[in-house]
Amino acid sequence: MNEQEIQKLRVEAETRVRELGPEHPGSLDARAAWARVVGDEGRPGEAARMFGELAQDYTRVLGPQHPDTLLARHNHAYCLGLSGNAVTAESLARDVAADCVLVLGQDHPDTLNVRAGWARWIGEAGDAAGAARMLRPIVEEATDSLGPVHPDTLTIRHQHAHWVGRSGETIQASRLMTAIADERGEVHEPDDPMALTARHDRAMWAGEAGDVSLARDGLWQLVEDATRILGSNHHDTLVIRHNHAHWTGEAGDPAGARALLTQLVGDCVRVLGENHPDSENARRGLAWWTYGPKANDPAPVFATAVGNSSVEAGRKAKDPKPAKPAKPAKAAKAPKPPRESKRKARTEPAPEAAAASAAPAA
Repeated sequence: MNEQEIQKLRVEAETRVRELGPEHPGSLDARAAWARVVGDEGRPGEAARMFGELAQDYTRVLGPQHPDTLLARHNHAYCLGLSGNAVTAESLARDVAADCVLVLGQDHPDTLNVRAGWARWIGEAGDAAGAARMLRPIVEEATDSLGPVHPDTLTIRHQHAHWVGRSGETIQASRLMTAIADERGEVHEPDDPMALTARHDRAMWAGEAGDVSLARDGLWQLVEDATRILGSNHHDTLVIRHNHAHWTGEAGDPAGARALLTQLVGDCVRVLGENHPDSENARRGLAWWTYGPKANDPAPVFATAVGNSSVEAGRKAKDPKPAKPAKPAKAAKAPKPPRESKRKARTEPAPEAAAASAAPAA
Protein backbone atom coordinates (compact mmCIF):
# COMPACT_ATOMS: atom_id res chain seq x y z
CA MET A 1 0.00 0.00 0.00
CA ASN A 2 1.51 3.34 -1.03
CA GLU A 3 1.35 6.74 0.60
CA GLN A 4 -1.49 7.86 -1.66
CA GLU A 5 -3.70 5.03 -0.40
CA ILE A 6 -2.76 5.81 3.21
CA GLN A 7 -3.80 9.40 2.67
CA LYS A 8 -7.08 8.19 1.19
CA LEU A 9 -7.81 6.30 4.41
CA ARG A 10 -6.78 9.33 6.45
CA VAL A 11 -9.27 11.49 4.55
CA GLU A 12 -11.97 8.85 5.01
CA ALA A 13 -11.32 8.74 8.76
CA GLU A 14 -11.39 12.52 9.05
CA THR A 15 -14.61 12.64 7.03
CA ARG A 16 -16.25 10.06 9.29
CA VAL A 17 -15.23 12.05 12.37
CA ARG A 18 -16.59 15.27 10.88
CA GLU A 19 -19.88 13.77 9.69
CA LEU A 20 -20.61 11.21 12.41
CA GLY A 21 -18.76 12.63 15.37
CA PRO A 22 -15.52 11.48 16.99
CA GLU A 23 -17.16 8.85 19.20
CA HIS A 24 -19.34 7.19 16.57
CA PRO A 25 -18.31 3.53 16.09
CA GLY A 26 -17.93 4.13 12.35
CA SER A 27 -15.45 6.93 13.04
CA LEU A 28 -13.46 4.74 15.41
CA ASP A 29 -13.39 1.90 12.88
CA ALA A 30 -12.16 4.20 10.11
CA ARG A 31 -9.38 5.47 12.36
CA ALA A 32 -8.45 1.86 13.18
CA ALA A 33 -8.17 1.01 9.48
CA TRP A 34 -5.94 4.04 8.96
CA ALA A 35 -3.73 3.08 11.91
CA ARG A 36 -3.41 -0.48 10.62
CA VAL A 37 -2.06 0.52 7.22
CA VAL A 38 0.33 3.01 8.81
CA GLY A 39 1.77 0.09 10.76
CA ASP A 40 1.78 -2.15 7.69
CA GLU A 41 3.91 0.42 5.90
CA GLY A 42 6.68 0.07 8.46
CA ARG A 43 5.80 2.93 10.82
CA PRO A 44 5.07 1.04 14.05
CA GLY A 45 5.83 3.95 16.36
CA GLU A 46 3.24 6.14 14.66
CA ALA A 47 0.77 3.25 14.54
CA ALA A 48 1.31 2.56 18.26
CA ARG A 49 0.43 6.17 19.08
CA MET A 50 -2.70 5.97 16.93
CA PHE A 51 -3.82 2.65 18.43
CA GLY A 52 -3.11 3.95 21.94
CA GLU A 53 -5.48 6.86 21.35
CA LEU A 54 -8.03 4.51 19.79
CA ALA A 55 -7.84 2.13 22.75
CA GLN A 56 -8.67 5.00 25.09
CA ASP A 57 -11.56 6.16 22.90
CA TYR A 58 -12.97 2.65 22.42
CA THR A 59 -12.73 2.12 26.18
CA ARG A 60 -14.65 5.30 26.89
CA VAL A 61 -17.33 4.61 24.26
CA LEU A 62 -17.73 0.82 24.37
CA GLY A 63 -16.04 -0.23 27.61
CA PRO A 64 -12.66 -1.88 28.30
CA GLN A 65 -13.77 -5.42 27.46
CA HIS A 66 -15.75 -4.83 24.27
CA PRO A 67 -14.27 -6.90 21.41
CA ASP A 68 -13.44 -3.76 19.42
CA THR A 69 -11.67 -2.29 22.43
CA LEU A 70 -9.74 -5.50 22.97
CA LEU A 71 -8.61 -5.43 19.34
CA ALA A 72 -7.39 -1.83 19.61
CA ARG A 73 -5.56 -2.65 22.85
CA HIS A 74 -3.98 -5.69 21.21
CA ASN A 75 -2.80 -3.67 18.22
CA HIS A 76 -1.47 -0.94 20.51
CA ALA A 77 0.67 -3.48 22.36
CA TYR A 78 1.76 -5.14 19.12
CA CYS A 79 2.89 -1.95 17.40
CA LEU A 80 4.53 -0.70 20.58
CA GLY A 81 6.57 -3.89 20.69
CA LEU A 82 7.53 -3.55 17.04
CA SER A 83 8.75 -0.03 17.73
CA GLY A 84 11.24 -1.43 20.25
CA ASN A 85 9.43 -1.36 23.61
CA ALA A 86 9.02 -5.09 24.22
CA VAL A 87 8.78 -4.79 28.01
CA THR A 88 5.80 -2.43 27.93
CA ALA A 89 4.25 -4.42 25.08
CA GLU A 90 4.47 -7.59 27.19
CA SER A 91 2.72 -5.90 30.12
CA LEU A 92 -0.08 -4.53 27.93
CA ALA A 93 -0.46 -7.83 26.04
CA ARG A 94 -0.74 -9.75 29.32
CA ASP A 95 -3.68 -7.58 30.39
CA VAL A 96 -5.39 -7.92 27.00
CA ALA A 97 -4.95 -11.70 27.05
CA ALA A 98 -6.52 -11.94 30.51
CA ASP A 99 -9.54 -9.90 29.39
CA CYS A 100 -9.90 -11.96 26.20
CA VAL A 101 -10.04 -15.14 28.26
CA LEU A 102 -12.77 -13.61 30.44
CA VAL A 103 -14.83 -12.17 27.60
CA LEU A 104 -14.28 -14.57 24.71
CA GLY A 105 -13.12 -17.77 26.36
CA GLN A 106 -9.82 -19.64 26.52
CA ASP A 107 -10.11 -21.29 23.09
CA HIS A 108 -11.66 -18.47 21.07
CA PRO A 109 -9.55 -17.78 17.95
CA ASP A 110 -8.97 -14.17 18.96
CA THR A 111 -7.92 -15.25 22.44
CA LEU A 112 -5.48 -17.77 21.01
CA ASN A 113 -3.93 -15.11 18.77
CA VAL A 114 -3.70 -12.56 21.56
CA ARG A 115 -2.11 -15.11 23.89
CA ALA A 116 0.40 -15.96 21.16
CA GLY A 117 1.14 -12.25 20.78
CA TRP A 118 1.76 -12.00 24.52
CA ALA A 119 4.19 -14.94 24.28
CA ARG A 120 6.08 -13.15 21.53
CA TRP A 121 6.75 -10.12 23.71
CA ILE A 122 7.87 -12.37 26.54
CA GLY A 123 10.48 -13.69 24.13
CA GLU A 124 11.41 -10.29 22.74
CA ALA A 125 11.85 -9.02 26.30
CA GLY A 126 14.56 -11.64 26.79
CA ASP A 127 12.93 -14.95 27.76
CA ALA A 128 13.01 -17.06 24.59
CA ALA A 129 12.59 -20.34 26.45
CA GLY A 130 9.62 -18.90 28.35
CA ALA A 131 7.99 -17.86 25.08
CA ALA A 132 8.48 -21.36 23.63
CA ARG A 133 7.01 -22.98 26.75
CA MET A 134 4.02 -20.66 26.71
CA LEU A 135 3.31 -21.27 23.03
CA ARG A 136 3.40 -25.07 23.22
CA PRO A 137 -0.06 -25.46 24.84
CA ILE A 138 -1.46 -22.68 22.64
CA VAL A 139 -0.39 -24.69 19.59
CA GLU A 140 -2.19 -27.73 20.99
CA GLU A 141 -5.35 -25.75 21.76
CA ALA A 142 -5.38 -24.13 18.32
CA THR A 143 -4.85 -27.50 16.65
CA ASP A 144 -7.74 -29.02 18.60
CA SER A 145 -10.18 -26.15 18.07
CA LEU A 146 -9.24 -24.91 14.58
CA GLY A 147 -7.33 -27.77 12.97
CA PRO A 148 -3.60 -28.18 12.26
CA VAL A 149 -3.55 -26.26 8.95
CA HIS A 150 -5.95 -23.46 9.79
CA PRO A 151 -4.17 -20.17 8.97
CA ASP A 152 -4.28 -19.06 12.60
CA THR A 153 -2.92 -22.40 13.80
CA LEU A 154 -0.10 -22.22 11.27
CA THR A 155 0.80 -18.73 12.47
CA ILE A 156 0.89 -19.84 16.10
CA ARG A 157 2.96 -22.89 15.15
CA HIS A 158 5.31 -20.56 13.29
CA GLN A 159 5.71 -18.43 16.42
CA HIS A 160 6.43 -21.54 18.47
CA ALA A 161 9.06 -22.80 16.02
CA HIS A 162 10.76 -19.41 16.06
CA TRP A 163 11.10 -19.31 19.84
CA VAL A 164 12.17 -22.95 19.99
CA GLY A 165 15.06 -21.93 17.75
CA ARG A 166 15.78 -18.76 19.66
CA SER A 167 16.01 -20.80 22.85
CA GLY A 168 18.85 -22.83 21.28
CA GLU A 169 17.08 -25.84 19.75
CA THR A 170 17.96 -25.00 16.15
CA ILE A 171 17.55 -28.51 14.73
CA GLN A 172 14.08 -28.83 16.23
CA ALA A 173 13.19 -25.35 14.97
CA SER A 174 14.34 -26.31 11.47
CA ARG A 175 12.21 -29.46 11.55
CA LEU A 176 9.15 -27.57 12.76
CA MET A 177 9.62 -24.75 10.25
CA THR A 178 10.02 -27.17 7.34
CA ALA A 179 6.65 -28.75 8.15
CA ILE A 180 5.04 -25.32 8.46
CA ALA A 181 6.46 -24.11 5.15
CA ASP A 182 5.22 -27.24 3.38
CA GLU A 183 1.74 -26.80 4.83
CA ARG A 184 1.71 -23.08 4.07
CA GLY A 185 2.42 -24.02 0.47
CA GLU A 186 -0.68 -26.19 0.45
CA VAL A 187 -2.96 -23.66 2.16
CA HIS A 188 -1.80 -20.40 0.55
CA GLU A 189 -1.14 -19.30 -2.98
CA PRO A 190 2.60 -19.40 -3.82
CA ASP A 191 2.82 -15.60 -3.88
CA ASP A 192 1.02 -15.10 -0.57
CA PRO A 193 3.18 -13.12 1.91
CA MET A 194 2.73 -15.76 4.61
CA ALA A 195 3.99 -18.47 2.26
CA LEU A 196 7.03 -16.32 1.46
CA THR A 197 7.66 -15.73 5.17
CA ALA A 198 7.52 -19.46 5.90
CA ARG A 199 9.96 -20.23 3.07
CA HIS A 200 12.32 -17.54 4.33
CA ASP A 201 12.26 -18.84 7.88
CA ARG A 202 12.65 -22.46 6.77
CA ALA A 203 15.85 -21.46 4.98
CA MET A 204 17.11 -19.41 7.91
CA TRP A 205 16.65 -22.18 10.47
CA ALA A 206 18.11 -24.74 8.09
CA GLY A 207 21.24 -22.61 8.01
CA GLU A 208 21.27 -22.18 11.78
CA ALA A 209 20.94 -25.96 12.13
CA GLY A 210 24.00 -26.48 9.92
CA ASP A 211 22.64 -26.97 6.39
CA VAL A 212 24.16 -23.84 4.89
CA SER A 213 23.72 -24.97 1.27
CA LEU A 214 19.99 -25.44 1.78
CA ALA A 215 19.78 -21.99 3.34
CA ARG A 216 21.70 -20.41 0.47
CA ASP A 217 19.70 -22.14 -2.27
CA GLY A 218 16.33 -21.52 -0.62
CA LEU A 219 17.05 -17.83 -0.20
CA TRP A 220 18.39 -17.51 -3.75
CA GLN A 221 15.03 -18.64 -5.13
CA LEU A 222 13.23 -16.45 -2.63
CA VAL A 223 15.16 -13.37 -3.77
CA GLU A 224 13.83 -13.93 -7.28
CA ASP A 225 10.26 -14.41 -6.05
CA ALA A 226 10.34 -11.45 -3.66
CA THR A 227 11.72 -9.19 -6.39
CA ARG A 228 8.94 -10.28 -8.72
CA ILE A 229 6.14 -10.04 -6.14
CA LEU A 230 7.22 -7.15 -3.92
CA GLY A 231 9.64 -5.25 -6.13
CA SER A 232 13.39 -4.79 -5.95
CA ASN A 233 13.19 -1.80 -3.60
CA HIS A 234 10.81 -3.33 -1.06
CA HIS A 235 12.32 -3.54 2.42
CA ASP A 236 11.57 -7.26 2.73
CA THR A 237 13.33 -7.92 -0.58
CA LEU A 238 16.43 -6.10 0.68
CA VAL A 239 16.38 -8.16 3.89
CA ILE A 240 16.10 -11.43 1.97
CA ARG A 241 19.00 -10.37 -0.25
CA HIS A 242 21.16 -9.74 2.82
CA ASN A 243 20.35 -13.14 4.27
CA HIS A 244 21.08 -14.80 0.92
CA ALA A 245 24.46 -13.06 0.82
CA HIS A 246 25.24 -14.21 4.35
CA TRP A 247 24.54 -17.87 3.64
CA THR A 248 26.39 -17.63 0.34
CA GLY A 249 29.47 -16.71 2.34
CA GLU A 250 28.80 -19.37 4.96
CA ALA A 251 28.54 -21.96 2.18
CA GLY A 252 32.15 -21.26 1.22
CA ASP A 253 31.85 -18.45 -1.32
CA PRO A 254 33.11 -15.25 0.34
CA ALA A 255 33.72 -13.63 -3.04
CA GLY A 256 30.09 -14.22 -3.96
CA ALA A 257 28.98 -12.78 -0.62
CA ARG A 258 31.11 -9.68 -1.22
CA ALA A 259 29.66 -9.17 -4.68
CA LEU A 260 26.09 -9.50 -3.42
CA LEU A 261 26.68 -7.21 -0.44
CA THR A 262 28.49 -4.56 -2.47
CA GLN A 263 25.37 -4.13 -4.59
CA LEU A 264 23.10 -4.40 -1.54
CA VAL A 265 24.90 -1.63 0.35
CA GLY A 266 24.28 0.80 -2.47
CA ASP A 267 20.64 -0.22 -2.79
CA CYS A 268 20.01 0.02 0.98
CA VAL A 269 21.51 3.49 1.15
CA ARG A 270 19.52 4.60 -1.88
CA VAL A 271 16.20 3.15 -0.68
CA LEU A 272 16.44 3.29 3.12
CA GLY A 273 18.96 6.03 3.72
CA GLU A 274 22.56 6.22 4.88
CA ASN A 275 21.79 5.83 8.59
CA HIS A 276 19.08 3.17 8.48
CA PRO A 277 19.96 0.14 10.66
CA ASP A 278 19.71 -2.21 7.68
CA SER A 279 22.10 -0.03 5.69
CA GLU A 280 24.50 -0.27 8.62
CA ASN A 281 24.02 -4.05 8.78
CA ALA A 282 24.78 -4.39 5.09
CA ARG A 283 27.98 -2.38 5.49
CA ARG A 284 29.08 -4.54 8.40
CA GLY A 285 28.33 -7.68 6.43
CA LEU A 286 30.40 -6.41 3.53
CA ALA A 287 33.23 -5.52 5.90
CA TRP A 288 33.26 -8.99 7.40
CA TRP A 289 33.28 -10.90 4.13
CA THR A 290 36.04 -8.60 2.89
CA TYR A 291 38.29 -8.31 5.94
CA GLY A 292 37.19 -11.01 8.37
CA PRO A 293 38.82 -10.37 11.77
CA LYS A 294 40.27 -7.11 10.40
CA ALA A 295 36.81 -5.76 9.66
CA ASN A 296 37.27 -2.99 12.21
CA ASP A 297 39.02 -1.03 9.46
CA PRO A 298 36.75 -1.37 6.41
CA ALA A 299 37.13 2.15 5.01
CA PRO A 300 38.50 1.22 1.54
CA VAL A 301 35.51 -0.96 0.70
CA PHE A 302 33.00 1.56 2.00
CA ALA A 303 34.68 4.36 0.10
CA THR A 304 33.97 2.39 -3.07
CA ALA A 305 30.50 1.24 -2.10
CA VAL A 306 28.90 4.23 -0.43
CA GLY A 307 31.47 6.98 -0.23
CA ASN A 308 32.23 6.80 3.49
CA SER A 309 32.50 4.49 6.48
CA SER A 310 30.15 4.49 9.43
CA VAL A 311 31.09 1.26 11.21
CA GLU A 312 31.47 1.89 14.93
CA ALA A 313 35.10 2.22 15.90
CA GLY A 314 36.49 -0.67 17.90
CA ARG A 315 33.46 -2.91 17.42
CA LYS A 316 34.12 -6.38 16.07
CA ALA A 317 32.14 -6.82 12.90
CA LYS A 318 29.87 -9.76 12.29
CA ASP A 319 27.70 -10.45 9.31
CA PRO A 320 24.31 -9.59 10.77
CA LYS A 321 21.36 -11.51 9.37
CA PRO A 322 18.51 -9.03 9.55
CA ALA A 323 15.17 -10.66 10.01
CA LYS A 324 12.16 -10.32 7.81
CA PRO A 325 10.18 -7.65 9.62
CA ALA A 326 6.98 -8.74 11.20
CA LYS A 327 3.96 -6.69 10.32
CA PRO A 328 1.64 -5.22 12.91
CA ALA A 329 -1.42 -7.18 13.87
CA LYS A 330 -4.22 -6.19 11.56
CA ALA A 331 -7.32 -4.45 12.75
CA ALA A 332 -10.50 -5.30 10.94
CA LYS A 333 -11.16 -3.34 7.78
CA ALA A 334 -13.31 -0.28 8.39
CA PRO A 335 -16.84 -1.41 7.57
CA LYS A 336 -19.34 0.50 5.55
CA PRO A 337 -22.80 0.96 7.10
CA PRO A 338 -24.39 -1.21 8.29
CA ARG A 339 -21.50 -1.80 10.66
CA GLU A 340 -19.94 -5.26 10.74
CA SER A 341 -20.18 -7.13 14.01
CA LYS A 342 -17.44 -9.74 13.54
CA ARG A 343 -13.87 -8.64 14.09
CA LYS A 344 -10.70 -10.62 14.38
CA ALA A 345 -7.44 -10.14 16.20
CA ARG A 346 -4.35 -11.18 14.30
CA THR A 347 -0.83 -12.08 15.19
CA GLU A 348 2.12 -12.54 12.88
CA PRO A 349 5.21 -14.75 12.99
CA ALA A 350 8.12 -13.29 14.87
CA PRO A 351 11.11 -12.20 12.80
CA GLU A 352 13.85 -14.74 12.34
CA ALA A 353 17.39 -14.84 13.63
CA ALA A 354 19.43 -11.75 14.23
CA ALA A 355 23.22 -11.67 14.09
CA ALA A 356 25.16 -14.89 13.78
CA SER A 357 26.18 -16.32 17.12
CA ALA A 358 29.71 -16.80 15.90
CA ALA A 359 31.64 -14.84 13.33
CA PRO A 360 31.66 -16.55 9.92
CA ALA A 361 34.88 -17.77 8.41
CA ALA A 362 36.37 -15.44 5.85
